[in-house]
Amino acid sequence: MPVFADVRYLNAEWRDRSEIPVVGDRESRRANTSKHPVEIHDARGGLARGDLTLDVNGFALLRHASAVRDFRDDEEVRRIYYPEVVALAQRATGAREVVVTQHVVRTEDTSDFNRAYARFLHCDYTLGDPRGLAERALARRDLDGNDYSTSEFAWFNSWQPFDHAVERNPLAVVDASTVNAEDVLDYHYTGYGQKGKSAMPLPSPHHRFYYVRRMQTDELLFIKQLDTRQGLSKVCPHTSFDDPGSPDDARPRRSIEVRMMAVFG
Repeated sequence: MPVFADVRYLNAEWRDRSEIPVVGDRESRRANTSKHPVEIHDARGGLARGDLTLDVNGFALLRHASAVRDFRDDEEVRRIYYPEVVALAQRATGAREVVVTQHVVRTEDTSDFNRAYARFLHCDYTLGDPRGLAERALARRDLDGNDYSTSEFAWFNSWQPFDHAVERNPLAVVDASTVNAEDVLDYHYTGYGQKGKSAMPLPSPHHRFYYVRRMQTDELLFIKQLDTRQGLSKVCPHTSFDDPGSPDDARPRRSIEVRMMAVFG
């Protein structure tokens, strides 16, 4: 059964503006986004039947029981979890290389906007210059871009709960096959003391939303963020949402997301 919830979209007024919005705290998020009611479908059946796929719809559900004991320990995450996720990503995509760029742990602590639940629809990268994004990522790792001149690139997120199953504030994704790239606009994200470009979708009646009901700690949602390859899904916007079916005594969601770039060819 689907659930009905409000999600925050970028305000439609930004379509006709020459400048782009800036979001970096709750106040700027509220100023530039607005709530819209949507129907969110449980993806479990479609994923199990193969009706929903990474290449077409932009997301997949993978099994993964991590060896990490404490996801709040950044050193342990980098040492153990990063290699686990890289191996998963290569199996799921067939990528020649996978480079992890960062991770974020999100809990019920709302004191840090950057680590709180992301309560607005967003894409983690601007869609405008994927080749330039790849070149900068390679340069940061002292890799010669000439060695990758014929390569294709894609960016993914992994999203996994820890401590316990997801009982509240699950993650919703927009089916990539229902997203028109012209309806996804850039914004400046000023979190972490930086000013980088990401993207947000405008409201669309064509968007179809999914979530994975009551995700377990040995399940991982793998989400497409950007892809230079032709004929494949390009972007899968996502957001946390309030599940109206969550009981009053539901435990707070705790999750880790890892952002990565995959290299093909």
